[in-house]
Amino acid sequence: MDDSFSEHKEPEEIFLPLSSKRYAEFYSIEMDAFTEDIEFYKAQCKEGSKILELGCGTGRISYALASSGNLLTGLDISLEMLQQAKKPATNAPSYLCMDMTQMTFREDFNHILIPYNTLNLLQEKALITRCLKQAHRHLAYEGSLLLQLHIPDQDLIQMNGRKRFQFQMFSLPHHPGKLIKETLRHYDIDTQMIHLEERYRVRPTDNNASREDFNHTLKLAGFSADQWIRLLKECGFQNLTLFGDYDSRTFQTNNDTVLLVKATSS
Repeated sequence: MDDSFSEHKEPEEIFLPLSSKRYAEFYSIEMDAFTEDIEFYKAQCKEGSKILELGCGTGRISYALASSGNLLTGLDISLEMLQQAKKPATNAPSYLCMDMTQMTFREDFNHILIPYNTLNLLQEKALITRCLKQAHRHLAYEGSLLLQLHIPDQDLIQMNGRKRFQFQMFSLPHHPGKLIKETLRHYDIDTQMIHLEERYRVRPTDNNASREDFNHTLKLAGFSADQWIRLLKECGFQNLTLFGDYDSRTFQTNNDTVLLVKATSS
C-alpha cells in the first residue's frame, strides 16, 4: 500500500483579535461614504439647531449637519473612533468621549440623534432605558429624539439559531486592494439577541503588503417594533412618528427591518 498520501482536514482559519484602532479604521472604510440617512436627519432638524449625536463614530453625520449651520456635539465611547472623526473644518463639531448611558450636560439640545442601530448595541433593557431617560432630560422644549433601530426579520427569527452569511467588499484607502467584510448572524429567540460575528479580510494587491484576517463578535437587542415603542413611551416620549426608510415612508410592521423614529416629549 502506498502510504505517501494521507487524508488531512482542511486547516482551520486563524483570525487575529480586532483592536479598537483597527476596528475604527475598518468602520471608517465601510461607513464614511454612506450618506442615505443624512438627508433624513437634515429634513427632521431645524436649521441652526443645537444637536447632540450619540454614537457619532467617525463623524460622518455630525460633519454633514454642522456644515448646514447647526451646532453639533458628537459623543462616542470609543476614543479611536473620535480620533478618526476629528478633522479640521469650518464649524467642526465638538466631540466628547463618554458613555451614552452616563451622559450629563449643563445644556439642552433641540435634537438628539441616535443613528444607525447604536441603541441596539446597548442590548439590555435597563441600559437602553437609562440612555433614553437621559436623552429625554436633555431635550429642549419642543425638541425631538431621532433614532434608527434594527428590527430582526421573520426569516432570521425562524432560522432557529442557524447562521446567515453576508459579505461586502470595499477598496482599501492607502494602497491597491480590497477589504472584505463577512458577517455571520443568528437570532436567539430566548434572549431576543442578534449575535454577530464580523470578519475583516485585508487583501492588498501590492506584493509588499501582507494579508490579514481579523474578527470580533457583538450582540444587538433584537426587539420588535412594538417593544421599542413601549420602551420609548415608558421613558417619557409620547408623540412618536415611525418611518420605514430614509425617504420618510411610513413604517410597515410586517416588512421593514429599518425603524426610524421621531419622538418628542410633549
